Amino acid sequence: MLSRSRRTVSENTALPERPAVDFSAAITAVKAASSYERAELIRDLVDAYRRLHGSVLRFVLMFEDGAQAASSADEPAFRPLQKLLSGLARHGEAAQFPRLRELKRAIKAARLAQQQRDFIFSGSFSNDSMAMRNTIEELERLDAMFVGLCVSYVMERHAPPLVAFVPVDARTIDLKVTT
Repeated sequence: MLSRSRRTVSENTALPERPAVDFSAAITAVKAASSYERAELIRDLVDAYRRLHGSVLRFVLMFEDGAQAASSADEPAFRPLQKLLSGLARHGEAAQFPRLRELKRAIKAARLAQQQRDFIFSGSFSNDSMAMRNTIEELERLDAMFVGLCVSYVMERHAPPLVAFVPVDARTIDLKVTT
């Protein structure tokens, strides 16, 4: 005798036969495939925005003094993107950023892209896959633009100084020609 739960079942007890069930006819999709696509697009949109926010934050921190930024009461990682963009514009002007015009254009585009991202939760926009893809691409393009501006600035600042080229007059050089 085998003991299961509270009742006892003998080894010889046969289980009643159940008719075969065709599961393919009984299974219905709980969520449509489009909702999975939408969820992936929302995830991609959030990731693209997070990367843009991180790139702008690193750009701002590059301009700010590291010790001052770390001790400030307004923790930089929690600053809204609009505040980071405003700070980046101020820092760029104060540092006489060589590509200031491009930086200001990128800042303006990032402000507009954030507004587009905010519309994701509205009823009509959240169901438009193409509009979501376009917003994701715009956020990724802006992220690459900020990274490019920041990297080129750092490289310019840390590049070794160019050695001045002084042309040499051939008449002042004593050449010994051996034959």
